Amino acid sequence: MSRERLTIGQIADKLQEPPACIAYFVSKYRLKPVERVGIMRLFSEERVKAIKTWLYGMQIRKIL
Repeated sequence: MSRERLTIGQIADKLQEPPACIAYFVSKYRLKPVERVGIMRLFSEERVKAIKTWLYGMQIRKIL
């Protein structure tokens, strides 16, 4: 199991999406960080997968 923790900016880079889009998802769905370091919120790979699934669904809806 991966113990990698990512910030919103790192998730945005990984998924090649704007950070504002990732921050919107986190805020809208009240996605809780698994850890905090100072003011930084850190998310697990499981949460990143949830964000990726949501983004994919949004892109499909834009096409239709």
